Amino acid sequence: MKKEELREEQKQILTEFATNPKKKEEDQRIFKNLSQVDLIHQAQTIGITASLPIEIDTSKIIAHLWDLGKDVYLAKVVPGPEHKMNFVHYTYRSPLKKSAFGVEEVSDPDAEINNELDLILVPGLAFAEDSKQRLGFGGGYYDRFIASHSEVRTIALANSKMLFKTATWPIEDHDLPVEKIITAD
Repeated sequence: MKKEELREEQKQILTEFATNPKKKEEDQRIFKNLSQVDLIHQAQTIGITASLPIEIDTSKIIAHLWDLGKDVYLAKVVPGPEHKMNFVHYTYRSPLKKSAFGVEEVSDPDAEINNELDLILVPGLAFAEDSKQRLGFGGGYYDRFIASHSEVRTIALANSKMLFKTATWPIEDHDLPVEKIITAD
């Protein structure tokens, strides 16, 4: 199946699942499982996104990271043809604004940018259990970022509708796997 076709199919499946009480239950189990992962406790600077309704809810995760004394950075797309992104320091007082993609980003132009993070929670629409490959939203932002910051550790969060035994989509040279996938199981 082509990536574009699977992206559209996954968006539809995840949109329907977003209203199912099972999604909230899975999100809570994923949060619990993530909170027990050594990578979270070892990292001090952590990049994350403010989740869309179809994604794993990151609001509790972000609050938990703050409670642990972690420095949290939200992904922010840099306008332009390069398809780059930065990670911007995020506190409970940071002003947010929705991006063109509908994702909340820190809107303070003076907020600290830190692209030398210890860990990134990488979003996606689908994840392969065997290869840890991910199907992202199609912009290539995370693949480019991770390729240019090879020392950063990566974790993905996947509910039952995002998890595939193996990738059913084509894997290209620039597609980078994540290090670990946290599920509800």
